Amino acid sequence: MNGFETILSVGIPLGIVLWGVAVYHQKGTWFVAGWNTMPKEEKAAYNEKAMCQLLGKCVVFCGIGAFLVLFGSFNQKDSVLCIGVGIIAVMVVLSTVIPKLNPKKYRKNSKNQ
Repeated sequence: MNGFETILSVGIPLGIVLWGVAVYHQKGTWFVAGWNTMPKEEKAAYNEKAMCQLLGKCVVFCGIGAFLVLFGSFNQKDSVLCIGVGIIAVMVVLSTVIPKLNPKKYRKNSKNQ
């Protein structure tokens, strides 16, 4: 692994992890897809703190997965690469499924949903 590959393997995942921590603490939500374009009435239906904490945790684990993907690809370690892809896939699925399974925690008015 040369210097450029090392910088990519550490820099990109580190940026993802830092963004995940920021979102967990309700900072950086401006970068969450769809949140800024959502009408205020629809935003009010969500428990913003719980949603940000869930998304922040998932993004942090995606950063770890991104490190494994980059490290595995640059070092020809297919098993490491596959584990990284698996972590990312699981986090994407969990970030969409968990709010559906537990609407009382993630919606303010879950009776009407």
